[in-house]
Amino acid sequence: RDYYASRGRGDVYKRQSLFFLCSCAPNTGQRGSGSQTEPPIASIPETSTGTIEVLAPYSDVRGFDEVNTLRSGEYVPADMITYWFNQNTLFEGNEALAAEIMETGKNPGLHVQELHDRGITGKNVTVAIIDQPLLPGHPEYAGKIEEYYTVGLTEKDRPSSMHGPAVTSLLAGNSIGTAPDVRLYYAAIKFWDRNASEMAGQALDWMIEQNKTLPESEKIRAVSVSADLTNTEYFDHPEVWDEAVKRAREAGILVLDCRADYDTCVFWPSFFDFDQRDDITASKIGTPDGDFLECPVQALGTPVGYRTTAEVSSEGEYSYSYDASGGHSWAIPYGTGVLALGWQVNPSLTGQELLDLMRQTAYQNDSGDRFLDPAAFIDAVQSTVHENQQEQVLISP
Repeated sequence: RDYYASRGRGDVYKRQSLFFLCSCAPNTGQRGSGSQTEPPIASIPETSTGTIEVLAPYSDVRGFDEVNTLRSGEYVPADMITYWFNQNTLFEGNEALAAEIMETGKNPGLHVQELHDRGITGKNVTVAIIDQPLLPGHPEYAGKIEEYYTVGLTEKDRPSSMHGPAVTSLLAGNSIGTAPDVRLYYAAIKFWDRNASEMAGQALDWMIEQNKTLPESEKIRAVSVSADLTNTEYFDHPEVWDEAVKRAREAGILVLDCRADYDTCVFWPSFFDFDQRDDITASKIGTPDGDFLECPVQALGTPVGYRTTAEVSSEGEYSYSYDASGGHSWAIPYGTGVLALGWQVNPSLTGQELLDLMRQTAYQNDSGDRFLDPAAFIDAVQSTVHENQQEQVLISP
């Protein structure tokens, strides 16, 4: 799949968003999504008018300015869970199935919804996102963004993107996110610009400054950045981002991104079974279409496949998009949201202490692959609360 080329209806904005989604993996030698080739055609049935090409698995069939209608015989219903489609895609004869897939994809899986049912939703925790621009009114995250800051954007730039609403919903979405009750600070930059590393550095410095004025209970604890801003193939001045990350760490802010850094590359693409989303034993490293298979030793598989995300085309036009494959971009906000759940349970823990607990409670399969296990992680965080209570009893007069 050539993400750098126009998809027929895609304009420059859409191509920029696709490029960012699939180029954010750290430079570890694995094959990137941008180099994928189109999967083979599934079959070519005979019709009264000749032959038609049947949609291949993992095809992008989103409709943008108009409805993209797929008629019977042009697609395989059994492959619908592999397609990338939105609410402007019409599968004739299988409209109900498309709606069911879209709704199922909202579930973050791995028992996260059960944690929400217990009241563990990221409430009273503040985190941040640095990403492409968005319009804040989508029902998934309306009212959750405390401050919206822009770097380098002008009136000529579109006010929203594919990427910004998606990552925000995966972190804080009411029906999609891992931490639906967090407070958010959002910095929008031009990730399609060679100077993105400098812009992101400025955005991170802005967050550091915000924390200086915020009460202790409202300070920004972590920043989700779905990019590798040190990848010189796409970005200039990677040292600017490195230095900004160091300043953030010194200020007590945890930075999570896609670069091959032990401390920041914590979450790696993985996927669960579409129907058994809570079964972590069915999780696999990479994406369903066979990308991101080489997970760094320090990183944990984090669900990116078979997910639905928020979509905003313009003010007031709010919808959803289902993406079977995902990319590294989707792992960062998911994992950051799970960290927010941990901070809700025990606000006294540092970011590094939470990361240590995440790695200690990770599920490991027979192949040695390790996966983020939100339920086990929260159990471990809760045990630290009990330990603190016991210590207080022992030292009380």
